[in-house]
Amino acid sequence: MQPKTRFLIKVPGGANVGCDTVDQVLDVLDELKNSEGVIVSDLQTGMAELTREGLEELANDERE
Repeated sequence: MQPKTRFLIKVPGGANVGCDTVDQVLDVLDELKNSEGVIVSDLQTGMAELTREGLEELANDERE
């Protein structure tokens, strides 16, 4: 069973990636060669298809 994480990154044709913080999500997105079709979901709030701008706003909120 996959450990519980807050964020889930669904990579088409690849493995899903779980992250605990927004900063981790942004790092994974930066490492992807092609982020087309990648979907980021916040499992805690139920928000799906988060945009990079939305993730950066969440990261700023987490840092405060």
